[in-house]
Amino acid sequence: MPESPASAGPFTLAHVTHEAIEKMGGIGTVLEGMMTSAVYQQAVRRSILIGPMGGSHLESPLKRLGPHVNIRYSSVDHIDFDGLGRKFHPIQWAFGVHIAYGIRTYEKNHHNREGSAEVLLIDVSRPDREQLAIFKMRLWEQFGLDARRYEHDWGFEEYCRLAEPAFYALSALVPASELPCIIFSHEFMGLCTALKAVMDGGDAFRTVFHAHECATARRLTEHHPGHDTAFYNLMRQGAAKGMFVEDVFGDQSGFMRHALVSRAHRLDAIVAVGDPTAEEMRFLNAETNSDKVRLVYNGLPAFYSDFDEETRSRQLVNEWAQRVIGYAPDVLMTHVARPVISKGFWRDLKVISHLDAALGGEGRTGLLVILSCGAPPRSMAEVNRMAGEYGWPWHHREGYPDLAGPELEIFQLIRQFNAGHTNVKVMLVNQFGWSRAALGDAAHEDMTFATLRQAADVEFGQSIYEPFGIAQLEPLGSGAICVASSVCGCVTSYQHVVNRLGDRARSYPNVIVADYTRLDRPMNLDELRAMTQQQRDRIEERVARQVAAELHRRLPRDEDQRRRLLQTGRELADGMSWDTVMAEGMIPLLSEIAARSPKQPAESAATQPAL
Repeated sequence: MPESPASAGPFTLAHVTHEAIEKMGGIGTVLEGMMTSAVYQQAVRRSILIGPMGGSHLESPLKRLGPHVNIRYSSVDHIDFDGLGRKFHPIQWAFGVHIAYGIRTYEKNHHNREGSAEVLLIDVSRPDREQLAIFKMRLWEQFGLDARRYEHDWGFEEYCRLAEPAFYALSALVPASELPCIIFSHEFMGLCTALKAVMDGGDAFRTVFHAHECATARRLTEHHPGHDTAFYNLMRQGAAKGMFVEDVFGDQSGFMRHALVSRAHRLDAIVAVGDPTAEEMRFLNAETNSDKVRLVYNGLPAFYSDFDEETRSRQLVNEWAQRVIGYAPDVLMTHVARPVISKGFWRDLKVISHLDAALGGEGRTGLLVILSCGAPPRSMAEVNRMAGEYGWPWHHREGYPDLAGPELEIFQLIRQFNAGHTNVKVMLVNQFGWSRAALGDAAHEDMTFATLRQAADVEFGQSIYEPFGIAQLEPLGSGAICVASSVCGCVTSYQHVVNRLGDRARSYPNVIVADYTRLDRPMNLDELRAMTQQQRDRIEERVARQVAAELHRRLPRDEDQRRRLLQTGRELADGMSWDTVMAEGMIPLLSEIAARSPKQPAESAATQPAL
């Protein structure tokens, strides 16, 4: 096996993810931020995105890798522009898979940056059962992972099937001169591939678990009636007593994601995207409670604007609001998020309920736009029809193309709120994007998603579980006041920047931290385990009242105050950019990992399948 290249780079990285060909959520946003970062591009020689091929991707070469990928190889379609068949055919035969490969382009973002990555997709629908059984047996023998217990769960089975062909295809793609290759398991999906590399990779591979969340902690937080108020107090009290998650919450082994994530300590490093996630990972077990857990914040793809752009954007949104709801608000608030329980939408309503009277006393109005979509995109024709028939998105009706899935529950909360408040109203826009195509004829043709970000006075993000929370601070560079809960990883990233900037930044008015974990009185472990929704509600009401008072105090009243928010927000956002976090966190960690001696000697299996 060849010696590793210099630890300072350039690096070869392989990212195992379910978002290899399209951005569907947080991991895709992170990958886009990394791939378009100039610092990442300077340090990383090759980025290879690996994922399963499935669903509609089987229908045609174009759908197989998506519209942003230049397809170079596809065994299904008999495409081979670069002679990769001689490398891939033995792997396809040995594991009963098809392989597709291409180059993905990350188009210019709002910072006018672009990037690219290789994409490797593997069809695991008809695997060689004997090879798969042997691999599952080895997972049990070496890691105590009982794959048979979870193979009924396609979330596990799909990525377990992916592991060996992905490992060998990656070995075939990367020449000796570009080793070691560092495999990133983005969440639980890539752990079987990483564990394969731990078993057979020798000196050719290093492995990292990129903890975009701790799945065990998310599940416990979302299912407990006390949510974050209970969970984080239980975790911190338990950890202080030397306890771990199963000591406090009982056996978690039935949860597939826990079974995988609790073995992340077998990899070379664990990257936590925020301080709460680092705590949660260390709380899993004694083995994970180690210096392997490293903190590397996500970057902030901030929407920057100057004062004229901000003013123009606000004008466009106000004109749209006037047409849709009949008035242009004095205070524009937004919450951009997926329609899931972790986002804590009800907390926004508690805060603005107290803000309603305060704004009314000043003769001002407010509007909270919740931009959240839980269904396929609606066409412009459907949007215009709904707007014409019953005034969408101010009014809604149950059933697609309008309210579908979790959108209905959110609108029910909104309808109750609007019936009882006069000065502040809430509107659900259940259609992502902020363009004329997304919003219909009521929207100006110049409106984009950046328009909404630049126009907002306030962005809410009072989540009960949020490993980082990029959306919470996205409008920071455009002068918005961002309200985030204390359990969001972005809060500690923001506080890190404030500490670095010094005393002047401590008075910046751009971020309000809502701490819903602060109890009314001391509670022991048994009391916290038994916390009810009613107890949490009382704590939430207290905190929401305090947040509303602070938000009202900080809202800009004149042009000078808006300009100051814009100036200080941009300074904070600069300190949280992707280039900054890559240079300060990720690249030094990659250097350390690449230079680290592997636990096992190199084996020939790293370059040839065991046929």
